[in-house]
Amino acid sequence: MARTFISVIILLAFLGGALYVGLNQSTATEERAEVGYRAPSFQVETPTGETLDVGTLIGTQPVFINFFESWCPPCRAEMPHIQEAYTQYGDKVAFIILDPLTSESLKDMLDYIEEEGFTFPVYIDDNKATVARMYRVGAFPTSFFINKKGEIVNMQPGAMTKDYLEAMLEQLSK
Repeated sequence: MARTFISVIILLAFLGGALYVGLNQSTATEERAEVGYRAPSFQVETPTGETLDVGTLIGTQPVFINFFESWCPPCRAEMPHIQEAYTQYGDKVAFIILDPLTSESLKDMLDYIEEEGFTFPVYIDDNKATVARMYRVGAFPTSFFINKKGEIVNMQPGAMTKDYLEAMLEQLSK
């Protein structure tokens, strides 16, 4: 009786361990907008209406995604840092600067980008914040750092300092 009980306990421990290992190994291929998971694929539009399939970039090169709105003070504070980082890392990391246009017009956003002289590429969610919802963006700005394997290595809600942004992009570009 005691041997049977011990055998059952050992079997359950073994099965539990195997299940745990199996679940943890799936994170690298499962798409989920969380650190440690493969970044979800999506499509966005340029202001001129061209479509970019971000899924063709994810898993082939590092990707930096930033969700912003031009009226947002923390977004405005970090945009000059993003411009500097784009100048330094734009040839090593794909920059996806994305405005969901949930509470501003395309014209307002484009006027802001032009007035500030930003040269990084800007993309548009579909006015329904589909991508922002997919990535569970709760506030602006929110940034995601995705490595060459397509895994989200960091998610930063709120404005970033110049040093933080550069350190993350340096890590991605290696």
